[in-house]
Amino acid sequence: MNEKLYKIWLLIDPAKALTALMAFLIVLGLLIHLVLLGTTDFNWLEDGIPAVDRPAAAVQVVPQR
Repeated sequence: MNEKLYKIWLLIDPAKALTALMAFLIVLGLLIHLVLLGTTDFNWLEDGIPAVDRPAAAVQVVPQR
């Protein structure tokens, strides 16, 4: 690593940078999901597959030696 890399934080406020990064990632995630919901191939809400209405069967756990 470069020894002078810490000087970037003298120019940029770390709290504002992390807040801006978090906001950008949330908006990007929402945008990706909305784009996928707008397509016919990747719309998981209207794909015709009904939701599971019964609980999953319990799996018996057998200890191994």
